[in-house]
Amino acid sequence: MVYRALYGDYGLWVRPLTMFCESVDVAGEPVPRFELEVAFR
Repeated sequence: MVYRALYGDYGLWVRPLTMFCESVDVAGEPVPRFELEVAFR
């Protein structure tokens, strides 16, 4: 999976698809590692 950060220097990143789709624990709750960000103009 190739993606661009929407903050900082807007770096370009590459991760295995399985890592991109996994969940992480935030305050003891599982949440998706990434969420789709849709911008309309």
